[in-house]
Amino acid sequence: KKPKVAISYPCVMLNVDVDRNNHNPQYQTLNPETGAYDKQREMSIEFEVDGPYKAMILPASTEEGRLLKKRYAVFELNGDLAELKGFEVKRRGELQLLKVFQTQIFYEGAFLEGSTLEECYASVAKVADRWIDVIDTQGVDLDDDEVLELFSEQKSMSKTLDEYGAQKSTAITVARRLAEFLGEQMVANAGLACKFIIAHRPAEKPVTERAIPVTIFDAEPAVKVHFLRKWLKDRSLCAEEVDIRSIIDWGYYRKRLDVAIQKIVSVPAALQGVANPVPRVRHPDWLGKVVRAQDDTFKQQSVKSMFQGAIDKGAKPVDMEDLFGGKAKGALATRPVVRRRQRGLRVAAEGPREGGEEGEEGGEGGEE
Repeated sequence: KKPKVAISYPCVMLNVDVDRNNHNPQYQTLNPETGAYDKQREMSIEFEVDGPYKAMILPASTEEGRLLKKRYAVFELNGDLAELKGFEVKRRGELQLLKVFQTQIFYEGAFLEGSTLEECYASVAKVADRWIDVIDTQGVDLDDDEVLELFSEQKSMSKTLDEYGAQKSTAITVARRLAEFLGEQMVANAGLACKFIIAHRPAEKPVTERAIPVTIFDAEPAVKVHFLRKWLKDRSLCAEEVDIRSIIDWGYYRKRLDVAIQKIVSVPAALQGVANPVPRVRHPDWLGKVVRAQDDTFKQQSVKSMFQGAIDKGAKPVDMEDLFGGKAKGALATRPVVRRRQRGLRVAAEGPREGGEEGEEGGEGGEE
């Protein structure tokens, strides 16, 4: 049985029409045998028509005036996910929490529920609220292994540790700590996979210096406490107090989740006129100004918009230079004349003109 082949009629006709009207009849290629150029007909433009689709999800940036490129999710008419591009769920080593969150809203169809825009965003907001609760409760309903898996991420080092020199990053910090913990020979080669979590101590250090390798939590209690005391700068830490929940920087991971929710849920909803579906995640400060400008009925976006109504009614636009350059007709086309008079000055070279008056630029006759 021969397999079925789907052919898009609009796509075929578009390519045929472009080929007939826009081909290059004199495309030349060098013939290596004769040394001459052979002329041929060439057409390299080919269109591919996608769709129709049921929905297309585009994220928004959390920065004003910036667009996110090459990130989208497309759903078929039957609800299947046709294509997903650019999101964390498609990348290796990203934070597992974000990957699970995006899996639920994209692969499990949360964006396809509801019959209105508000109901759709409300469905996605339920998923977002669920993961916010996990962070706010510090994973109280999860096992330690589940917490470690959800809040860990993995980075690969393309070079050896020595080649990075004095550079700083979470992966480099983890590699150095693995060298302390497991030995230098374990990090001697390139391609090292560094899996880690972010600790909340020492609080004064940047994130790059608070990365803790996940492997330490599988070590013997004495070894684990020794290195955690060193890395966390906490000499009071004892074996009974080594709890993964007391080490994780929950505020850091809450910010990571909030940014993901803003990009996918809250900012796009606001730009479409929907109230914040996830009230616990604040809008960026600039978003309120943009939304007010969209909804303002008395807004003036540009000088051009002031005259657009007259142009729509048939008025011909006139260049400002032509108004005073003599090309346009009417009272405004008259060129202004500037007269200058100097008062109180005697002109020695010229006498008074006929009628006893001096010229326009000569000033008054007598001395003051």
